[in-house]
Amino acid sequence: MAYRNLNVLDAAERAAQQLNELIDRSPPRRLLHVTQMRDSMQSIAANISEGFGRGTGGRDRARPLEIARGETEETIRHLNANFRTNRIDAKDYWSLRNLLVVIVRMLNALLNG
Repeated sequence: MAYRNLNVLDAAERAAQQLNELIDRSPPRRLLHVTQMRDSMQSIAANISEGFGRGTGGRDRARPLEIARGETEETIRHLNANFRTNRIDAKDYWSLRNLLVVIVRMLNALLNG
């Protein structure tokens, strides 16, 4: 399938791995919105895959990519809440946040291009 070579999908999978590692090494009940972060993060790659599994373009492809972008923004918000309350250190926060911002930009380029 063509989507398997997409940089945006690779980035989404890398971000999911980083988030899962961060959650797994955090003390229990330290982080806020853990379930929501995991769900929104996993939805990013799933929706990218769905969009590119639906053919060569048009609305059928665009809608899942728009959902992926929204899920990325949601993940950023949950991450921000944890950083603002000192539950995530700056190194982890900025690494993951910057990768998520890149994913949003990549999705925007796909949707606008």
